[in-house]
Order: sequence, then C-alpha cells, then structure tokens
Amino acid sequence: MSVLDLGAEVSTIAEAERHLAALRRRASAAAREGVTPPARAAVMNVVVYAKRRVHAERAARVIARLGEQHPSRAIVVFHDGDDQERIVLRCHQAEGTSAQICFEQIVVRSGAATAHQLRSIVIPLLISDLPVFLWWTETPPLLTPLFRAFSTVASRLVVDSADFVRPELTLPALARLVEAGPTFALTDLNWTRLTPWRELLAQFFDVPEWRPYLDRVSGVRIGFAVDMDGRAIHPSQALLLLGWFAARLGWREEEHLAPSEAGGMLFRMRRADGAPIWVRLRPRFVRGVNEGDVTGVRLLADHDRHAEFVVKRLDDGSAHADTDVLMDGASILRRVVFLPKPEVGELLAEELSITRDDPVFESSLAALCSLTGRP
Repeated sequence: MSVLDLGAEVSTIAEAERHLAALRRRASAAAREGVTPPARAAVMNVVVYAKRRVHAERAARVIARLGEQHPSRAIVVFHDGDDQERIVLRCHQAEGTSAQICFEQIVVRSGAATAHQLRSIVIPLLISDLPVFLWWTETPPLLTPLFRAFSTVASRLVVDSADFVRPELTLPALARLVEAGPTFALTDLNWTRLTPWRELLAQFFDVPEWRPYLDRVSGVRIGFAVDMDGRAIHPSQALLLLGWFAARLGWREEEHLAPSEAGGMLFRMRRADGAPIWVRLRPRFVRGVNEGDVTGVRLLADHDRHAEFVVKRLDDGSAHADTDVLMDGASILRRVVFLPKPEVGELLAEELSITRDDPVFESSLAALCSLTGRP
C-alpha cells in the first residue's frame, strides 16, 4: 500500500482534528501497560507540495523518518490530475526511543482544486505559533497564485534545483525573488549538497603559506556528472559552487557563458584586481554519482610559484575524494578524504534545523545569475 493511502479519510477540517485526537488517545491507551505513553510532539509545521506521486511518496517517507529528530505536523499536498477531493490522515510513532513520540502527518490529495481552495484546506491545519517549512518539489511556479497561496505563510522555502525543469530560468527568478525581500527564507537542497565540497576547498587556504594563492586564482575547472549516453545536464550545482567563489572572492563576469564540449561551459571572469580567470565546466561520467553532481574541482593560481589545488571524487562509487596540492607541477600533499553523498532526508534534516536567512547562499545565487547573464 502506498504511504499516501494510509490512514482514515475525512471530509472536513474539524473531522480531521477529531481523528488526530482519537489517534493520540488510542496510542496512549495502548502504551499504559509498563510503557511510557507516546508524547505528542511538534516543533514546526512542514508543508510539502507535489504534483507527481513519486515526489509525494518520497516526501512522506522522508518526513516520517525525520519525525524523532524534527517532530512536526507534516502536511503533504498531492495536487495531481485526479478529480478526487479528499483528506487522508495518519499518526506515525517514531521508533528507537523508550518514550515514543507521536507526530502527525496529513495527506491532502487534490486534483482540480484552485489555489484558494487548497489554501483554505491547508492553513487551518497548521499549528499556530510554530514555524512553517514549505518544501516545494520540482520547479516552483513563482509568479502564480498557487505559489503565493502557500509561500505567504512560509517561514522558510525549501527547493531542490536538481529537480528543476529549466534551472537556467528558475535560479535567476529565485534570485530576483530573494532580492525583492520575501517574508520567508530560501534554501536549495542542491546548495546543501555542496557543503562538504566548500569545506574541503576552504581547508586548503587555512594553511598560511597557501592563503596568498586565493587572491591569485587564474583558472577554475569544475566537473559535473552525466550518464554514459552524455545526455544534456544543466550544471546548476557546479554553477552554485562557482557563484560561491565569485561572491566570496569578488570575481565578476566578463563574458557570458558559452557552450563547450557536450554540455560543458567555457567563459572568462575577472578577479577583484582585474586579472582574468578562465573557467571551464566539464561533463564527466563517474560511477555512483547522481547526474548533475559535482565530480571534481581544480583551482589554478600563480603567486611565487604555480599552484594547483584539487579535489576529485573517487571513481569507485565510494564516499571519498582524492585531494592534492601541486607546486610547479609536483604533488606536495596528497591524501584521500571522506566526501559524503547525503540522501535527500539528510539534506532536509540539516535545513529543518535552520529558520534564518542564509546570506552566503543568497550572495552566491546572485553571483551565479550575474555569470549566466540573467540579472
């Protein structure tokens, strides 16, 4: 049975609340014999919007697994093409603790409902005075009444640019949305995937004698994963990483992106001191890496010597990378390090711990849009 079909069907908001209360009473009664009764716990509301069943089911499973770490009232809006109008509810008990935690997951399945109708169903189900995380699967329709209906009550909007149909259009639109000063904070799970990459790259320049090279970068090479057929994959993750470099180091674009190789990109930038930087984004096939994920980074810099700083994911499907520092072509420090490949649930768990804005992400997103020539 699908996770979306579990629970009892109800027809009104009041009936939904009554059924949730009954589930809590039943769980408490069943736990009275020598077991601590399950506690109703919620520190946030999580609203998921999905148009495809596969995304709705994935989201429901992920949030259920996060119930103990991030107890919430979760509302999964499955807005498919079906003409049914129904609310399905279930109460999930987190396992693995002596004191069971009961958190509530509500599935709102709707086909033809308008934005106003959906809002009138979802908003009354929210627990007041708790933050609202809005996880929009696929591409968010930013300028539509549907998106506004949900985003106006959100404390934080979670998207995943890896699932965007046209990230080259949606990422700049998100940058403009952030610039306009929305009432919610924004995050991208694709940006969260880059956290271990950014940490490894930053660690190179914790070494005092290598730090001067950071201001003398002359070239950047970033690889991103494609499948064996070489299908066109938009390198949104690679561009977010490049946007991070540009925002933190004061780089600016000089020429708009141009195609290079099969799906790659080649363009020129300028450092803060005006010197040129040649940038290449290159498609690569690497086993065990999701399409679009970064596979390797090479920074070229000239100070008193020619240096290369390299992080390259191992081509064996493992969660490890090879890091190397070369001076005048000779390796002086090479090692294998842990480079995780987090699942969606791990990424979401990290983001549910944050309610504030992420200025580093926002500046990187703005820099990315400048690079792509889409202000």
